[in-house]
Amino acid sequence: MSNEERQLRPLILDIGSDRFKLGWAGDDSPSIIAPSVYVNVKDYIFDSNVIDGLEELFYDEKSDTQLYGEMALKYQNILNIHEFKKENNFSVLLKYFQYYYEQLNIAPDYKNKQPIIIIAPFFMTELEKSKIQQVFFNELNFPYLLFLSESQAILQTLQKTTGVVVNMGESHTYISSIYHGFTNIMARDIFPVAGKDLTNHLINLIITKKGSSINLYLEKWLAKEIKEKTALCVLKPEEEIASIRQGFTNYDQVINFPDGSNLGINLERFMLTEPFFDPKLIRIDYMSLPEAISKVIQSWDRENWEELIPNIILSGAGSLIPGLKERLKMEIMKYFSEKISQKVGIIAATGRENMSWLGASILHSKNELQEGWMSNPEYKE
Repeated sequence: MSNEERQLRPLILDIGSDRFKLGWAGDDSPSIIAPSVYVNVKDYIFDSNVIDGLEELFYDEKSDTQLYGEMALKYQNILNIHEFKKENNFSVLLKYFQYYYEQLNIAPDYKNKQPIIIIAPFFMTELEKSKIQQVFFNELNFPYLLFLSESQAILQTLQKTTGVVVNMGESHTYISSIYHGFTNIMARDIFPVAGKDLTNHLINLIITKKGSSINLYLEKWLAKEIKEKTALCVLKPEEEIASIRQGFTNYDQVINFPDGSNLGINLERFMLTEPFFDPKLIRIDYMSLPEAISKVIQSWDRENWEELIPNIILSGAGSLIPGLKERLKMEIMKYFSEKISQKVGIIAATGRENMSWLGASILHSKNELQEGWMSNPEYKE
């Protein structure tokens, strides 16, 4: 492949609420994975007038008024962190994309000439698509744009045309289904518990622990990191709690904080995931995730169930919790007859945190993305 062919390949973009993923179609992984956050360099958490020298911290950032991704997180203890996806801030998306696009080291002759593939969950609105189209056509002058179904991309990674996708992200957990390539708008759901809710639940578990005295602002970011590194899902939490009270120490873990303090946790490691199975624990009046998955399957005709049930696919970073696969299988089986329940299968593939991006790359490699492209009528070389 010549340099021109390589640099004019489509770019795949997954604008996640937690992670921004950008890379070349045909590759095995995104070139860039970055936190979907930004800061304004004078948006201090506290009154900057009482602390001298704050402005000098940004000397290396020159005249930038905003910092993005990992650079933004460097200043999370003194600046307010913003999530542009959550805010639907498309002007920041434009600047954020440009910042990371430059890091792809594209030759000047080929800049802004790539087709763009946008990973689109089913709940992406037409207004949101229109705003994204405006960013990439009107502002950045890219030639072509394709919105690709996230569920379709995820199924492609496993070479399937039938399945139930449970995509577990930081801001959304959603369930969608495809049967032999066909979708059913009645057979999908947005489950109201996601990664951010588990983080907040862990914060509540920690601050109610006797003797806890952790800085409340830091807890949001520290708790997220603790969650990602220590979370577990167990089959029978009540029995595990009883074991801990009797002296069982296998769940014990000490968390060391930046200020030198530490905190011991044990049952918090698996109790933080329980809102998936009982949302009322965090004051959300909704069915459990296993029941929601079962209802999505049952929205199809009964004769379709036996093909859908063995193909329940976990994706997203939230699905990486050890033990989640086994617990979901056990709970979902309760909603079906004994004969059908034996066929319940949960697929938790390696690399599932990037599953939709990889599926888009595979589809491109197989030359299966020929339809649905929009062309920029104002495109200029």
